[in-house]
Amino acid sequence: MARSRKPVNPGAENALDRMKMEVANELGISERVRSQGWSTMTSADCGRVGGHMVRRMIEQYESSMGGQSATATNTTGSNNMTSGTMTSQFDINGNN
Repeated sequence: MARSRKPVNPGAENALDRMKMEVANELGISERVRSQGWSTMTSADCGRVGGHMVRRMIEQYESSMGGQSATATNTTGSNNMTSGTMTSQFDINGNN
């Protein structure tokens, strides 16, 4: 099946474009985007912008959940959170 370039929610397109420019501004590349356009940006810059946008959307979604947070707890009930991200109870390489 071919990939569609149509947004899932067309009403959100303007908000996403504003967020994209906000992130580009935070990363210091907004002037280059304004003068040369997105087509001249490197894939690394575009990926950086996209990654920050996804991170921000996840934060917004989590905060809209009414203060609930996704926390990992072990069997004793202690919190395994470090710097706001969920972590595995055991290291993938077997290092605990």
